[in-house]
Amino acid sequence: MNFDYIIVGAGVVGSSIAYHLKNAMPDSNILLLDRNHTAGAGNTARSAALYRNFFSSVTSRMLAGSSITYYLGLGDKVQLDPIGYLWLFSEEQWANSQKAIGQLDPKKDKFEVLDRAAISDILRINHQAKGSFPDVDKGIYCRMCGSISGMALAQHYAAAFKSIGGKVSFDTDIKSFILTGQNSSYAPWDDIRVNGMVDQKGNTYHGKQIVIATGAWTHDLLAPIGIASCILPKKRQLFGLIIKDPAQLMVQKDSAKKPAVILPAGGVYIKPILDKNIIIAGCADDLGQPFMMSNPEPDPLYFHHAIEPVLNHYFPELDCTLSLKWAGYYDYHLPDMLPVIESVANLTWVGGTSGSGIMKADAIGRIAAARLRGKEEVALADGVKFKVSMLSLRDRSVEKEELII
Repeated sequence: MNFDYIIVGAGVVGSSIAYHLKNAMPDSNILLLDRNHTAGAGNTARSAALYRNFFSSVTSRMLAGSSITYYLGLGDKVQLDPIGYLWLFSEEQWANSQKAIGQLDPKKDKFEVLDRAAISDILRINHQAKGSFPDVDKGIYCRMCGSISGMALAQHYAAAFKSIGGKVSFDTDIKSFILTGQNSSYAPWDDIRVNGMVDQKGNTYHGKQIVIATGAWTHDLLAPIGIASCILPKKRQLFGLIIKDPAQLMVQKDSAKKPAVILPAGGVYIKPILDKNIIIAGCADDLGQPFMMSNPEPDPLYFHHAIEPVLNHYFPELDCTLSLKWAGYYDYHLPDMLPVIESVANLTWVGGTSGSGIMKADAIGRIAAARLRGKEEVALADGVKFKVSMLSLRDRSVEKEELII
């Protein structure tokens, strides 16, 4: 099992890398492998699967905007639904965000600012502050945002990769690396490289270049061989609620706007699936949740303590019942929350998407494929040129994101 390139991880990022690399180098022998039974079945499938182009960071807007351009061309193949985002701000939050928002162009970035009256034309929402829950003063309605199936997107890339001669191996869990330099105890003057990888069945895989795109598992996989990936996992939980009547949430007279909603308290957000009388609720929490692989099971108490009170305050008419729950992990790169593409010897790792992997996956795949080919620059899906080294650790050149949920 000898290959030119082996890509470990067939989530949406790894599958995108595999396709773009094979497409650029059709004669290369490339293997895409994953511990799950199919592409996108890991954390990609556990995402809320929302996409947006609304960022303060120029880098984030380039990555997301170009990727969304590509996804729009796929349409129903990836269950794309441009429902939009409605990001709500308290009066204080709005004042604090003016510097970041002022850098954006409503026409170019496709958003509009809404006052309380315009928000009330979309949502049946309580605007008043109470206790820990701030007021609702302004909203930004983002049109180039919506919902997509992360799993369908990963499978699109994996299928396209196979169709041009790429090889895949599912149910393959890499457990360890074989390094050269063991005889010298990895002396710094020795040429230390990854000579092979061993899976759960004892099979060994050899690749001239190894790519690790395992998301939240990156740190646990690479730390034992002396690589500080700068990527850490954090558990995220999502809850499906059956709602008695969609009219309790959204004003039906404005049928054109049924957006995902980011509330001004606690990082709580909701994704509506109103044709099935369901909303998906999540929370972008901060202090208290560890940066480590923890209990993978969702906790109903988390919903009742951290999310339900927020929903009850802002949507007092809403009658809903907890029906579904699931959990996954974000792979964070701190402090800038932007992806990492870095190499040591013949091993490259790609991750740190910090919850925006699906919405940036196409751009990340193109940039990583360009780096593996030794290119300094790459054209993204919308034609924008991107300098490959910008996402490295050694030569990093990105901006800190100011508009954080």
